[in-house]
Amino acid sequence: MTITLDHLAEALQSLFTTDADQAAKDSGMIRRKRKLTGAAFVQALVFHWLENPKATIEEIIEDLDLTEASFNERFDARAADCLRRVLEKALERLFAARPEAIPLLRRFASVAVEDVTIVGLPAELAQQFPGCGGSDPEAGQAGWKLLTRWDVTTGRLEIRPPTPARQSERALAGALAVLPPNSLRLCDLGFFDLERLAADQQKGIHFISRVPALLSVQIGAQTAVNVTTWLDRQTTARIDTEVVLGTKQRLGCRLIALRLPPEVAEKRLRRLRKKLRKKGKKLSERQRVLCQWTVLITDLPAEAFTPEEICVLYRVRWQIELLYKAWKSGGGLGHTRGRRGYRVLCEAYAKLLALVVQHWGTLLRGGPLCGVNLVRAARRVKRLALEIAAALSDLVGLRRVLEKLQARLRRLPRRGRRKKDPSTRQLLFVPRIVFGPRTVAA
Repeated sequence: MTITLDHLAEALQSLFTTDADQAAKDSGMIRRKRKLTGAAFVQALVFHWLENPKATIEEIIEDLDLTEASFNERFDARAADCLRRVLEKALERLFAARPEAIPLLRRFASVAVEDVTIVGLPAELAQQFPGCGGSDPEAGQAGWKLLTRWDVTTGRLEIRPPTPARQSERALAGALAVLPPNSLRLCDLGFFDLERLAADQQKGIHFISRVPALLSVQIGAQTAVNVTTWLDRQTTARIDTEVVLGTKQRLGCRLIALRLPPEVAEKRLRRLRKKLRKKGKKLSERQRVLCQWTVLITDLPAEAFTPEEICVLYRVRWQIELLYKAWKSGGGLGHTRGRRGYRVLCEAYAKLLALVVQHWGTLLRGGPLCGVNLVRAARRVKRLALEIAAALSDLVGLRRVLEKLQARLRRLPRRGRRKKDPSTRQLLFVPRIVFGPRTVAA
């Protein structure tokens, strides 16, 4: 649904009044008439933490006739269930901005970036949300895994309800809705699955993906070999060829390989060693070879898409990394003053809800590639968070606050052109291969 002020006002009012009260009733959090309603509880947490992710409970209850101790007592399994129900209602609303007029992206029905992020939880929640381990045994016992799909042409954000961090990306991927034909799917290596790629091809869904170090490739009538063995034999710095991937599941596609400048390869190698060290693993020879190349596979034909266009399109995947970074640094997701399990869980649900509201607000300016600084756009939403909350009971007043927000967002200037490190938006208009801080396989 294309976002409008009326649609957004109606969604916010319904979600944080009627839906929140119903969620409190269904979860058992509110069983009889009390000073604190379900709507007031949800609103207080979501909009105070939207305005300031570091807000204390004392600050949150300033306008409520409750003591800090009595409010803290409400952070139990029922309160977490109430917030979960409201979150799931919010995730059903899939707002979108008008598509960006970028010719390369408009060649697809949608350009969907899929990824996951992990949010750590207290170890006492390990039975409900088992973690995925790691170098810190305590920190890895419990956690969320959030699966997200972001259409970068419209900003339409599809978030699946949080699942245990132990679940794999490949297992989660099937929970997302099927993309329309002529869409482009961009995923990280955690989602790599030849069967899924083959199924996408049959449905007319295109892909660009990196390749794992254990993958085998076959070129023409040659014997299939490991991709790193094949790369080690190459004498050129740029390859664009048709290949067949895999052994059991066979997939014919196009492979593009670009040899990296030594300094970029060395930087990537250092980053990978550091990552493996945290997991208690060692760098393999195959991983070392792969660090010297950017290797992409795609079903997009060579006669219609140049290697430069393929590399720039895959670079778009970086937008979701920036989104997750903003959620955790600016939005406070995963950061808490709490220690008790359900206190932390309630905060995590409330902050994720706040980030959904924040995202809806920024869509009044446009999607991730609209050319403005989305961190600055998010700040404008934050500054009006408590005004939005105060107007939830009055649809006309709420629309007036959203009009003020939209006016402030429209005053945001577009980013200037960068010469040394061109933005993804710039490169989408004039595709070229750039090896730098956000090189295509970063």
